[in-house]
Amino acid sequence: MNRVTLTDIPLLWRAQSLASVQSSCVPTGYEELDRALGGGWPAPSLIELLCEEYGVGELRLLLGLLRQEPSPLDPPVRKVVLWLSPPFELHAVALAQYRLVPEDHWVCSVSRPADLQWAMTQALRSGACLAVVAWAQRLKTAALRTLKLAAMTGRGVGVLFRPMSEARIASPATLRIALRAQAPALDLSILKIQGRRPSIVRITPTDVDQSPGE
Repeated sequence: MNRVTLTDIPLLWRAQSLASVQSSCVPTGYEELDRALGGGWPAPSLIELLCEEYGVGELRLLLGLLRQEPSPLDPPVRKVVLWLSPPFELHAVALAQYRLVPEDHWVCSVSRPADLQWAMTQALRSGACLAVVAWAQRLKTAALRTLKLAAMTGRGVGVLFRPMSEARIASPATLRIALRAQAPALDLSILKIQGRRPSIVRITPTDVDQSPGE
């Protein structure tokens, strides 16, 4: 009888193989959130942001992640930020006001969940994207695993906006945060983060309105 090992099984996803890939944190621009996350947004990673309404400051949380700071250690090649099926129209003037380069931001609208998953996977895996930000209603656990592996492979960050109802379903995402607008504050419930305990961070309107890094 032949003995079968894990290495003999094709397309087997092993979570421990990703443990050494994540190597850095990107500061969010919010000190309290950075402390809760252990330094900032994990990179590379798959991040899920769960919310029921948009326009409550959720995109301002990502500004630090979407800025490309020049580094003498990296080759002079700029990466793009891909927006998949955003529920609003991106404006170049608004991007520039937040110190983002409009030319680095690409938008693609897809109608079917399978197409969104495919586009996000390919973009993350390519290594050409600093981040891929997408809005999805339902994705299977296997699809989320594929997206996470693609982010690790391409050394980028995938950000998924999903309905709050998905919080009750387990996810392989590196980080999961539920966003709730509690005027005049924004509550961030950190539901899952590798290596740290879940917590709640409240950001005041002053913090939300302040661009990270300024």
